[in-house]
Amino acid sequence: MSFLTSRDGTLASARAIASPDGIPFMYNSGDNTTVPSNETKITASDAAASDEFGYAVAVGSGRVVVGARYDDDAGNASGSAYIFDLEGNQIAKITASDAADGDQFGTSVAAGSGKIVVGAYGNDDAGGASGSAYIYDLSGTQLAKITASDAAAGDVFGFAVAVGSGRIVVGARGDDDNGSASGSAYIFDLNGNEITKITASDGAASDVFGYSVAVGSGRIVVGATDDGGSGSAYIFDLDGNEITKITASDIAAGDDFGWSVAVGCGRIVVGAKWDDDGGSNSGSAYIFDLEGIQLAKITASDAPAANDLYGNSVAVGNGRIVVGVPFDDDVPSSSGSAYIYDLSGTQLAKITTSDAADGDTFGFGVAVGCGRVVVGAHLSDDTGSSSGSAYIFDTPNVITPYDVRDWEYG
Repeated sequence: MSFLTSRDGTLASARAIASPDGIPFMYNSGDNTTVPSNETKITASDAAASDEFGYAVAVGSGRVVVGARYDDDAGNASGSAYIFDLEGNQIAKITASDAADGDQFGTSVAAGSGKIVVGAYGNDDAGGASGSAYIYDLSGTQLAKITASDAAAGDVFGFAVAVGSGRIVVGARGDDDNGSASGSAYIFDLNGNEITKITASDGAASDVFGYSVAVGSGRIVVGATDDGGSGSAYIFDLDGNEITKITASDIAAGDDFGWSVAVGCGRIVVGAKWDDDGGSNSGSAYIFDLEGIQLAKITASDAPAANDLYGNSVAVGNGRIVVGVPFDDDVPSSSGSAYIYDLSGTQLAKITTSDAADGDTFGFGVAVGCGRVVVGAHLSDDTGSSSGSAYIFDTPNVITPYDVRDWEYG
């Protein structure tokens, strides 16, 4: 069994109760203490060494999706992805209909609005690493392949994907419209029809706008990790009109603000994994409202350490924010962890796995939705070196016993 650890690290009695829709509550004993959580570990049905199952994870529309970018079914590093139900039962394995060597299908995955989207940034349709993405239904049937209307070699379209609010968003961080690797992103409808291409209003060479993308709560968010050497993110409406540019209140060179982005529940979350608050490259994340006003900066409560890379991945959903810390050393070295917060940035829990091992990098990818938290550990060795795994947890909803009328559920 894994444990959700409170800020003070103590344990106490707790019991689970059910919300009106059947999603389990984590019932707190009243003194802000630890409660147990369900943990389901998932691996690929045909897992093999070096597949890196868990490099990317997503949850939405009643499905968990896990990418395995180095799977070799259709050639070296052609890639694949796996679809699970919320209990961790594998529904399907998906690969591209035209899969080829080096496509790295599964580097990015997304689920929502009744669709699954998988990026294959190494696809060569319009030149080396021009990139592509694929749309599937929830059973794993391929519905469409999408590429950029102006695709070119090196654009790496599909390095990041997102789906929600009736839109699909695909990042192309290597696009050169505003200078070499200035970057771009593309907005599609759910059938794969391109709506518009977006770039930063102040785009410049090497900004890598499109390194990360997110869509939800009527907003599109795009990260540009190298903008100004410190990083930034941009907020757009669903039609691609730029609303504002956001940076951290204490931004510094090399922070890579925008490395990861998430939007949902009326919040935008941005990771800055190279921030140095707790030591060199300890990392941090920032919470904004939908207009781009910074609400909070969050870091780990338990002495973040150099090179933890807190903020390597972020997610928001079900009234919770999740931050991945893949190189946390709490159990063995670089075993990894993830932290769960409420929408104000108050830490509710820290999660690790029951079978943590050296180098697992649990937390490299995180997702939250449908009453679940999903965390990838792409370098775990269960079925061979770096075969990878992922874990499904119930979304923690910590309440006191004194006023259950104010409960929240995922």
